[in-house]
Amino acid sequence: MEVERVIEPWLVPLGIFVSFIVFCGLFHFIFITLLRFLGHKLPVDADIDLSKAFDHPARVMIILGGAFLAISASPKAAIVAQPFVAHLFHSLMIICCYWIAYNLCTGTNLLISLLTNKYSWQIDETISASFATAFHALVICLCFASVVSVWGFDISGFIAGLSIGGLAFSLAAKDSLSNIFAGIVILVDKPFTVGDWIACNNIEGTVESISFRSTNIRTFPQALVYIPNSLLSTTPIINYSRRGKYRLAITLGVTYSTTGTQMEELVAKIKDFLMNDPDVYKEDLSVNFDNLNASSLDVRIVCYCRTTDFDTYCKSKEKINLALLHIMEEVGTSAAFPSTSVYIEKAPAVSQPEPKQN
Repeated sequence: MEVERVIEPWLVPLGIFVSFIVFCGLFHFIFITLLRFLGHKLPVDADIDLSKAFDHPARVMIILGGAFLAISASPKAAIVAQPFVAHLFHSLMIICCYWIAYNLCTGTNLLISLLTNKYSWQIDETISASFATAFHALVICLCFASVVSVWGFDISGFIAGLSIGGLAFSLAAKDSLSNIFAGIVILVDKPFTVGDWIACNNIEGTVESISFRSTNIRTFPQALVYIPNSLLSTTPIINYSRRGKYRLAITLGVTYSTTGTQMEELVAKIKDFLMNDPDVYKEDLSVNFDNLNASSLDVRIVCYCRTTDFDTYCKSKEKINLALLHIMEEVGTSAAFPSTSVYIEKAPAVSQPEPKQN
């Protein structure tokens, strides 16, 4: 009987604690399965990150909650009423919550995955890891401030110190921060993407990578140029990859021996060829006898090719140039080249004066 009186008050606390232990064991199969189900509904593969982030911290919170309730229902309930124990329990629960946030702030965290998927950003792994490190530092600082406030300490000085330190850091890294903000603007506005052919600041080439500090452009001589994002955000950028068609402008100069009839036939045949070329737009096409130049009769040809690929454009241009040579042969004229005629005029003979006789 004496043993029963000692054990009986502990049966309820023991049952509470065992119930929480069992729930902790089932947690992985219930709550984590639910998280994975919800993760499949997201536009990115984030279920693994979510399950890893919540698994261990949530189970620790369950064990702590079970222990706290079990002690509260036991004969030793006065223990949890102690300020030290209450503050310790609250601090541990806060740490577990920030533990979850810390786990989510990884290089492949849900937020970055959602942004990259929505806006089609291409973020380098180093940049993603840098973001994760910054988020980790922020979570640790917030966790420290929350735990300190639970114990009744004034954290206003700590917050002020962070503010002053942040101000000093921002002043020291002004140029780097301007590049970072400019990089964010480039990633959001997307004036160009990786693989685009652009020209800016007298630099022309293909974009290889975009980071938060600089953009790397591979020029056609295969040199790699690093351009700070702050410079790109304030400079006109020509994106050749975004055009829907290529403009082809040719000035064809024929010799002055070409007759008016031949010129009319030449212009008509060139226009007829371009109108029937499937690689050329019929709209905005013009072929005109344009100018009486110093050494040639100029025919101005302007049309647009149905391509955005440079190699295909070069092949279309080659085909048109060959067709122009054949048309000139058919018409009976030829291309002119700069020439200069020099005329030498013979001066009249100068009569010599007769010698004087003494």
